[in-house]
Amino acid sequence: MEVLTPGEKIKKLRVDIGLKQEDITNGEVSKSLVSMIERNKRGLTWSVASSIADCLNKYYKNMGKEITPEFLMETEVDCVTKEIHEDLAFLKEQVALKNCDLKLTSQAIDKIMGLVNQWNLHKEKMELLLIRGDFFYYSYQYNCAIRDYSDVLIYYVEEKRYDDMAKVYNYIGSCYHMLMMIDQAINNYSKAYDITVEHNILNKEKIRMQASLNLIICYRKIQKYDMALQNINKLKETQWKNNQFYNKYYGQLFLLEANTYRELNNNERAEKLYNKLIQMQDELSVNTLFLAYENYAICCIKYNEIEKALDNVEKAFNLIEQVNPNESLWIYLTKSKCYLESDRYDKALDTLNEGIVLARELNNNEMVINFRFTLAETYILLKDYDNALNHLRDAEKFIIKSNINAKENDLNILLGEVYCLAGEVEKGVEYMTKARKSYLSINHYYI
Repeated sequence: MEVLTPGEKIKKLRVDIGLKQEDITNGEVSKSLVSMIERNKRGLTWSVASSIADCLNKYYKNMGKEITPEFLMETEVDCVTKEIHEDLAFLKEQVALKNCDLKLTSQAIDKIMGLVNQWNLHKEKMELLLIRGDFFYYSYQYNCAIRDYSDVLIYYVEEKRYDDMAKVYNYIGSCYHMLMMIDQAINNYSKAYDITVEHNILNKEKIRMQASLNLIICYRKIQKYDMALQNINKLKETQWKNNQFYNKYYGQLFLLEANTYRELNNNERAEKLYNKLIQMQDELSVNTLFLAYENYAICCIKYNEIEKALDNVEKAFNLIEQVNPNESLWIYLTKSKCYLESDRYDKALDTLNEGIVLARELNNNEMVINFRFTLAETYILLKDYDNALNHLRDAEKFIIKSNINAKENDLNILLGEVYCLAGEVEKGVEYMTKARKSYLSINHYYI
């Protein structure tokens, strides 16, 4: 990156088209003044910059280019900051795609980090850390993401930027959520929610809704269904200024309520809610309708209504081209579960193999692992332990490659089970012990 002072910039523009110093002088600007400016012995004022720009434009305008006084007066820091802002905007756009090239993105981040440190651009560094946190999150490096988000949070607290603080608390909560550290996730989601109550911030309702939905999901995950329902009812009773905004999320809230009653084994209430939600399909986003069919299918599987479950699965598949491809992957697991519950193992295997092909195409390593685990469980049911081990070994490669530590425990449990069933009890116990140690370390963290 070439960074020039105003004087060096003027000299370069002059020399590039073969001009002498006297060629850019006039009644206001002498040759000696131009010489001192080009040697960085004198600063550049607005009037002098305007005069020099006018002289240069006698030649540059014929080349289809215009030199402005603002451009000439840009300091080295201005130039660096401008280029960094352009790089940050491009990097943010690439990271948001969620499947950017890891190596190239890391190199781009390191390059910008070097510049912001070199020029002591603290604000830009915080923006970069936020983008890098997103990059780490989308590449399953949740602990690294937490580190970057936490550094940015300190900056926002110092600056009293409450809207950004609330967003980052939500981001940190999501990281802990993915690491299955639910207490920490709830703590951060609650802080995001509290900020929306205590301060009049931008996007207040959106941040509050996101925090609330995440809290509900967390409470469901740790089986605190009373807390989940309490938060659902709190959202329903909230007076929203933007009804259109609330309607956008209403379907998701309804779906979470149905899923909660499903987990409480209140099948009658859950089924009524699913049917009511599906009847509202004209008011729902395609994605929410897709999830309604999928979750209704899961409810039907739970009560051994397999054909009814498959009917809902097929309705979901009819929408698959209209939903986010990454979010559509779970329906393959649900469909395979239907087949497994009805002992149609060949169809289950075919469905899982279709899903894993799509997951690979999307570079969704986490879902590749989920498919590998389910394929292994299917082969365990078939007592084909060699194929089960092959899929678990492939899953292990993806876990190491993608640094998805949250999956290691499930892997060790499955490997332990397969080796024990295959008669290699000592090896099975070895993996079970690894899993137990993992649980102990998690419990220690909570303490």
